[in-house]
Amino acid sequence: MVNRNGSNNGNGLVHVNGAAKNGNNGAHNDPAIVTEHELLWDGLSPAVTQALGQPIDTALVSQRKGRGGRSFDYLEGHAVIDQANRIFGYGGWGYELVGEVTLRRIETVNPQTGEVKVEQGYSAPVRVTVAGALPRTDVGVHPVTDDNFDGHDTAIKGAVTDGLKRAFRSFGGQFGNSFYGDQQPVAAQGQPQRVPVQANGNGKPAQAQARGGNDAQAAKLRKRLIEIALEQGFDEDGVRTAVVNRTGKSVDDLTAAELGPLVEAAANKLRQMQQEQAQQAA
Repeated sequence: MVNRNGSNNGNGLVHVNGAAKNGNNGAHNDPAIVTEHELLWDGLSPAVTQALGQPIDTALVSQRKGRGGRSFDYLEGHAVIDQANRIFGYGGWGYELVGEVTLRRIETVNPQTGEVKVEQGYSAPVRVTVAGALPRTDVGVHPVTDDNFDGHDTAIKGAVTDGLKRAFRSFGGQFGNSFYGDQQPVAAQGQPQRVPVQANGNGKPAQAQARGGNDAQAAKLRKRLIEIALEQGFDEDGVRTAVVNRTGKSVDDLTAAELGPLVEAAANKLRQMQQEQAQQAA
């Protein structure tokens, strides 16, 4: 079973960013069908990593009672899916079961009465795949609260959802990673501190003095990015379109800090392509 944002095409193919791939080996069915991130660069885009680094919206956080009467923060399944769609895009992620959903029974004995109590629950191994990142796998569990068909059906679905949530937690705070372990309430975590503006010797803010240098550096990085892309077989219009799709900005509007990771990723991809071509020619 393979799901991409809730869809299953039933033929063993999965779709990532609109490109068809075989679910078993990741090979393209059509060499002409490739995605922008596979040609120009690999890895998560700066726009995605920036979104992942932001504090989580407290409106998404739910609470439940747990051990010792404490309240624990958590994200509901639909909130995790909404987060993934918002950050990675509707066609940029997916999930699948990578094993059987298993019914587990646990027996506990009351030491005072000798009474045996049987509890049931399901476990489900789930793999999450995001375009530009390594797959993430975790195991979800959910108890059976009613020993009937509906109770087991609810527990199976709950285990899959829990596995999905646990796999996404490795992407950080936007998916509730901070909720695991000893928690600090989200409302008390606060917002990132603002760095005060410092003035230099002539009374002008240091940022203003540095802006000219940053503009010059951005121009060099912009030129280098286009050069690398041309070596990969892009034209300049293709580069500009790819940058907009990846960052949401025109390449001319990106700062040096934003251009740096793009140039590095594109250079790494070019180096990889050249190595593969050399191996094929050998």
